[in-house]
Amino acid sequence: MNRITAIFSIAALLFCAIPAVPASAGDCFVDPVIEYDGSGTIKSGVFMRDHACMEGSTVLTTLSAGASVSVVGYTDGWYRVEYNGGRGWIGQQFLNNAASQTGKEWGWGEYHAYMSAYPSSKPSAAAQTQTQQQSGTQNRYQIMNRTRGYILLQVEEHGEAWYMDPVTDNRYYMKDGPTAYQMMRSFGLGVTDADYNKIAAGDWSLKNRLRGRIILRVQANGEAYYIHPKDLAVHYLQNGDEAYRIMRLYSLGITNTDLSQLTSSEIPVK
Repeated sequence: MNRITAIFSIAALLFCAIPAVPASAGDCFVDPVIEYDGSGTIKSGVFMRDHACMEGSTVLTTLSAGASVSVVGYTDGWYRVEYNGGRGWIGQQFLNNAASQTGKEWGWGEYHAYMSAYPSSKPSAAAQTQTQQQSGTQNRYQIMNRTRGYILLQVEEHGEAWYMDPVTDNRYYMKDGPTAYQMMRSFGLGVTDADYNKIAAGDWSLKNRLRGRIILRVQANGEAYYIHPKDLAVHYLQNGDEAYRIMRLYSLGITNTDLSQLTSSEIPVK
């Protein structure tokens, strides 16, 4: 009997010596909330939710890739962010976080107390509209910069050609040879023979300043040339039909959506 008692006593001592390991929460709203202060950038489009849980939460808004947010908290795989006056939760995998912990923490089981102090809210409608307008303007400028000086072909239609004038940043419909000839007259920039000789000799600096332009040799017979905006190659535009052929040949395809971002205008008559 004493031997059996001794065995149980040793087992009890070993059991007590093993440190207790806290159990993982596994459920929503249990883990501590760690406060953060700083900013972050959205990696890809993501829902901002009112709670740090997929089940039972409500979508407040959608955050677009590249959006800048304030990061104010973290719990159990979710970041608390503020955006355009709104506050909510997003999955941690959707954020490039540049914020730092403040050192303040709401402990185990205090999630609801934290949420009572800092409730979720939708971004204001006015702020969202302003952001969308800014995004649209930014997109328009990106398209303008990408297409400036090109002949654009509507690949989703019938291949209609448009000249994106690098001076006005407007697009002009190049219907046919006669229209191309009118463009040569209207958009042509006169250059001296001295400057033309530099261009013909490959003066990169001068050609770069004139990328996408139609130039005219005003001291010769008014010959027209097109300086391609991508490789700065100089193409001789012998007449309207040849100008139409060459400029279409070295064109850039564009979708209807992107083309609609560019202002259409009438070719000025000179």
